[in-house]
Amino acid sequence: MKRRLIETVSLDALRVFEATGRLMSFSAAARDLSVTQAAVSRRIKHLEDMLGFQLYRRNGRQLTLTAKGERLLVRVQTALAYLGTELDELGATAPETFVTLAAPAAVSHLWLGPVLHRFHDTYPEVSVKLTTTDNLSELAQSESDLAIVFSKGTHPEWRLTPLLDEVLIPVAAPLYLTRVGLSEAPEALRPEDLPGLHLLDYSRSGVNSVTLQDWLDWAAPGCAPFVPRVVFSSYAMAVEAALRGEGVVLGSRALVGAHLEKGSLVALTRHDLKTGFGYYLGEPRHRSPGHDADLLSSCLLARSFA
Repeated sequence: MKRRLIETVSLDALRVFEATGRLMSFSAAARDLSVTQAAVSRRIKHLEDMLGFQLYRRNGRQLTLTAKGERLLVRVQTALAYLGTELDELGATAPETFVTLAAPAAVSHLWLGPVLHRFHDTYPEVSVKLTTTDNLSELAQSESDLAIVFSKGTHPEWRLTPLLDEVLIPVAAPLYLTRVGLSEAPEALRPEDLPGLHLLDYSRSGVNSVTLQDWLDWAAPGCAPFVPRVVFSSYAMAVEAALRGEGVVLGSRALVGAHLEKGSLVALTRHDLKTGFGYYLGEPRHRSPGHDADLLSSCLLARSFA
């Protein structure tokens, strides 16, 4: 089998080519690399022989890259820059460490931001690396120090502590309610009144997630299925649309609580659905996450009961 060129071209030859291409001078490249000009010239000639094509056109002391030389230079500079960054990070005397936290997308977008901001104000020396996933199997295999898990309170890989109860209620922005003439006593709406409004729904993020249609089936059994104005790919996008006054979305009181307190969203009807599920803070069962993770854990739990 014919060997690939990458198996025969040396890193040193590519470094010489990058220097000459960057400086467009054999003598300047020689000074940059602390070698002789003759050594640079030999390296480039040997590299061209191995590649089977010219890298430069030479006109006396003037160099210009060929089309293939220009293309290769871009790739070599990118590869060397990436390699240099990795080597710098690996060789750092004080490697940066993170507390790693995995969380569902809705929690990350709607609840975690202010909590992490407060944590950083209190512990500026601790960095947090946040991974967002709605896949429970990914969470189970996660190497994260902490995880926020949507559950009923048990998980084979994580020791769970209650964080946020799931209580669901339709919500809308005052702007939308004023536009449709419902700004007075919106909580007095009946569930069966909702299909006449602009309803916003979202795709299920898991088998246990509840949509607005599920809530309506629970609150108004026998009510005809509605056709949502828009079905968003994520819960956070649906909430953002509701905040813009585009319609009604099913709100998790835990996740949109700040908007309900500020009045940027208003609860509709008095039918709170408690699903029995909630968001739990998980710590690995089989390893200790460390002191910094304990600090973040305390901050998250304190915020959940604030």
